[in-house]
Amino acid sequence: MANCPGCGGAVRFDIEEQKLKCTACGNLYSPYENDLFIKQEGGSSENSQTYETTAFICPQCGGELCCSDHDLSGNCAFCGTPVVFESKQVRHRRPELIIPFGITKEECKEIYAEKVKNNPYAPKELRDPEYIDGFRGIYVPYWVYDVRYDEKFSKIGTRKETHRNYDDVYTDEINGQIDCEFSHIMHDASSVLQDDLSEKVEPYEAVKNKETERRSPDFKEFSEGYFPGFYAEPADVSEETYTEYAKKITSEKTSAYLEEHPKLKKYNLKFDSKKLEMKTDRAKLAMMPVWFLSYRKNNRVAYAAVNGQTGRIVSDMPVDFRVFAKRFGIVAAVFFVLLMFLTILPASVTLLSVVMAFIVTCYCFDDVYSLGEREKDGVPDRLRDTFNGGFTIVIFIFVMVAAVILKAVSIADRDFVTIADGPAYKFFAIIFDIAHLVGLIMLLCSFFDVKKDRTPAYIICPTVNFLAALAGTAVLLFAPANDVWYYLTGTGILFIEMISFFFIIKNHNRIATRPLPQFSVHKGGDDSAR
Repeated sequence: MANCPGCGGAVRFDIEEQKLKCTACGNLYSPYENDLFIKQEGGSSENSQTYETTAFICPQCGGELCCSDHDLSGNCAFCGTPVVFESKQVRHRRPELIIPFGITKEECKEIYAEKVKNNPYAPKELRDPEYIDGFRGIYVPYWVYDVRYDEKFSKIGTRKETHRNYDDVYTDEINGQIDCEFSHIMHDASSVLQDDLSEKVEPYEAVKNKETERRSPDFKEFSEGYFPGFYAEPADVSEETYTEYAKKITSEKTSAYLEEHPKLKKYNLKFDSKKLEMKTDRAKLAMMPVWFLSYRKNNRVAYAAVNGQTGRIVSDMPVDFRVFAKRFGIVAAVFFVLLMFLTILPASVTLLSVVMAFIVTCYCFDDVYSLGEREKDGVPDRLRDTFNGGFTIVIFIFVMVAAVILKAVSIADRDFVTIADGPAYKFFAIIFDIAHLVGLIMLLCSFFDVKKDRTPAYIICPTVNFLAALAGTAVLLFAPANDVWYYLTGTGILFIEMISFFFIIKNHNRIATRPLPQFSVHKGGDDSAR
């Protein structure tokens, strides 16, 4: 507990001042003034390797947050459950470094609000100011590694010199010394924060950046004086866990640098990063600032994390099907009306439904492709940010531009309307069917690369939509005299598309959110490792 020496009031760390500030009289104090803290018997001291704090444990998921100066109440930050926390006094290893919060809560809320604003399908709860006010400032533990490599190498390389009429090829023996050091290779040391969140919210600036003005630009010596007003996670992952991770990162950077070095590049030498035996010093424990928020829906939870130093944000972003259906219906109605007035043909309804069937497959292909790439590059949070399908906007614009061109030409030449009655719609429908078939084949090929989060919806939905599009094209080709056929076919295809989107969004939300955590039995930070 930290108290003001002047009035006895509680002090909190003030982000703008980067000092401890009394909540009563407003006096400012250095975070390193240890006399402000009430020492309990056996408590931590300046030279101690541990410090004492109160741990608040969620009885539902086992998530633990530490707080030394006030109670924790409300919803659990990790599973989103309203609970009464269990508390106990604990001792944790004393960190050596800390980056204080530089982003205020108000700035954090603005960053998140802008993120949600850019996703029109986000649930309305995510826009609620009361919900956004639930951001908690949490210090997350990180292991900080220093990696070095100092070895000689010897290789045989060939180089070519081109002259006017001939080429000379030389074989040289290349001897060299690799002497490199890497500082501040980081990885979170908490089993509570998922690895994909911690990795995406990085990087933290470990040293002062002259080009950027920030309140907390670099590492500082750890002091409990930075904790009042915030929470902290304990470091419950050993430093050995990510030692190989630090070596792998630095060995890959070293080999890439050597291969591109001006004096070596001409030899096209290859350096196997796996054979570079990188060495690490003892890892240092550091505390990094993160603004954290959770959103629970049924038995799934979504997280948002904002880097407390740089403002970088990563957020799970589920889709509200009701919002999507409403916007889908409005857009479809507008396009129906526009195309009908632009072409004065009921066949425009059928053509639009054929186009939108192709768009459904575009959504499916985009998601399946991203899932396959996610497994290749090890980025487990693909599809968690936004609902994919930006390519569909291009398709909509193309259709509208084509319709406007048809209308403009028909005004200039009245006879063109007669020409465009049948052939134009048939032509466009066939073109989209061909593109649809190509997209479906590409989707099936990409589906084989997906090992996790596979679902039959990504095959059944585009296949059914392709068959529906073929039915619509058949109606356009046969050109029935009764307009009812066009409207019935178009409406039926759009109904199939809406059902398909329901399954697509349902699966997207499963990928865009996470299972309820159980930290008491799960000690890995990566939820995809279960």
